[in-house]
Amino acid sequence: MRDFTVKKYKALIRVLLNEGYKTLSVEQAILLSDVREAEKIAIIRHDIDTRFDLPIAIEMATFENKNNVTASYYFRSVPETFHTGTIEQIRDLGHEIGYHYEVMSLAKGNEAEAMKRFKRDLEELRRICEIKTICQHGGAMGHYNTTSLSGLMEIGWDYLRGKIRRIEYYPSINLWEKYRLKDYGLVGDAYLSLDFSIFKYFSDTGQRWDSHETRILDNIQESQNYSEITARDTNDLIDLIRSEKIRFINLLVHPANWNDPYFPWLKWRILQKVRNNLKKLYNPNVHS
Repeated sequence: MRDFTVKKYKALIRVLLNEGYKTLSVEQAILLSDVREAEKIAIIRHDIDTRFDLPIAIEMATFENKNNVTASYYFRSVPETFHTGTIEQIRDLGHEIGYHYEVMSLAKGNEAEAMKRFKRDLEELRRICEIKTICQHGGAMGHYNTTSLSGLMEIGWDYLRGKIRRIEYYPSINLWEKYRLKDYGLVGDAYLSLDFSIFKYFSDTGQRWDSHETRILDNIQESQNYSEITARDTNDLIDLIRSEKIRFINLLVHPANWNDPYFPWLKWRILQKVRNNLKKLYNPNVHS
């Protein structure tokens, strides 16, 4: 079976369930009084970053619902992904909807404008459903389009011309050093409010589970207990789950990374390989 297909994702979830893992949304995990009392837990999180995520997210959410799996789906506020019908459909399947915020980047570092936008976006999402948790969107490639070969070629060309320094990133997560989540009716943030010394974090960024080199802006301080535990592909991850080396797992799954039809799968596979190599060429200009 090809890796990073919806069929493969379903196989991964079935293994988690067969091995006795209880699946939780991010909100449920944050509110859990004593995580260590549970036998096995898997947090399932989906980030909806592009329009390509939308139809696959519905397929995943439907499968999860049929198998009594609870997950979190984080939506950006940009027109490409803020699709009311999709949000409502996933909400009605019993999953948590969260806000995938990037306000400091959109406000180009203007804190006051960023918080104004944060409040406005949160209110707009709350017209559709309850929002209790948030999660920062990385956007490591700045304003560039990374979902097409032409967009990736533009990045490469600008790098060769020495213009790559135009890519700037302003971490929105730093806002919570000054502001308080509870003042916005939030119980937590997917990165700030979970104990990563307990949960082993796996992200499918770049269609690799060991994507540390290409997760430029999506890195967490991992416990030494987990530093030697890794998985490159989904078969490796399945083997780890079956080995019972990990009791508490935190999975980030981008639906667009998982395609069943061969040609869309191949196109996305090529895009991710090119994107991963381009991300290694530079470190973003991070403002904090």
